[in-house]
Amino acid sequence: MIPQFKWAYFSFVIFAVTYFYAIFPTVHYAAVTAFATQLLVISIAYKMIDTEKKLDLVLWGYIVGAFYLSFYIFQLGRNSGMRVEGMGMVDAPGSNALAAAIAPSLVLCLYYYWRFDTKRFKVVFAIAGVFIANAIVLINSRGAFLAVSTSLLYFMFYMYTSSQQKRFQKATAVWLTIVGLAGVVYLADDSFIERMKSISNTAVSEQAESGSTRTVFWKGAWEMAKDYPLGTGASGFQYYAPFYVPEHIHTGRSRNRAVHSTWFEALTEVGYLGLIVFVLMLYSCFKTTNKCKKLLKEKNTPEAYFKVIAIEAAFISFLVSSTFINRYKAELLYWLVLYTACAYNIYVLQINSRVAKRK
Repeated sequence: MIPQFKWAYFSFVIFAVTYFYAIFPTVHYAAVTAFATQLLVISIAYKMIDTEKKLDLVLWGYIVGAFYLSFYIFQLGRNSGMRVEGMGMVDAPGSNALAAAIAPSLVLCLYYYWRFDTKRFKVVFAIAGVFIANAIVLINSRGAFLAVSTSLLYFMFYMYTSSQQKRFQKATAVWLTIVGLAGVVYLADDSFIERMKSISNTAVSEQAESGSTRTVFWKGAWEMAKDYPLGTGASGFQYYAPFYVPEHIHTGRSRNRAVHSTWFEALTEVGYLGLIVFVLMLYSCFKTTNKCKKLLKEKNTPEAYFKVIAIEAAFISFLVSSTFINRYKAELLYWLVLYTACAYNIYVLQINSRVAKRK
């Protein structure tokens, strides 16, 4: 069995068992059903995506979906102060969750822009990238900004330093960096700049909720896990938050707040064991992509090698943004798990199988 799928199935079993002592059984049951459905979908998809071309089609489909949402955001504009609210996907209706969902597609646009030599393809991915970047600016999500920055730096670092090189690759990396910085300067308005500046503000205000209030929620989640080491089920932290968040801390309109971190969401919903299994699933994803990179490097196939790098960078993007929001059971998370599994199958298992048959 593919390693990341093994841990994903184990994660589901733990989540399903938590139903028997979940604080909100009805809410948890609905979450279990959704979790089971998405595991079934990615399992079927894994069997179907068995060639490099099919993997490309799936990644293009994701980019098209991100572009569609971004174009809609462009038409809608900021409709709630300095942010975009009231639109998104079924499992990501909030603005931050929406930004986290489209952010990983930017590095995939960059990869395909670099990969294709045909101008019409370059134009297509350039346009998609511009609209997606513009959507992230309009949404004003600090987590998504950090996510995009981290993933692009990761990809560009490999482009410039890797021994896998196409013609003019280093020069292209420098040029893309300059163009990207120029694009940020052009798209970023005063509202976006001011909000990004607040990232460095770590002081927790007792008079008003701020981004730094999340750290108080995280401390509360850690204390809560000591009392409930097996977890409390879906939305468990929301129920117990008033008991673990100090009363003098301003938490907005309600004391029953989400924990605002995928890691602490997992800890409070499925306990220590569930968090460990979740981390092992993520570790397996990157372990298998490292095997892909090693084999592709030996075969000297830079385009496939950098496709794996782009998938890794997209995954890193999502993990960075989900550090600040609840995305433990997000569909996109398991799409990314699927992408790593398909890459491992196509570039390692199938190749090894063909070699074994020849012998």
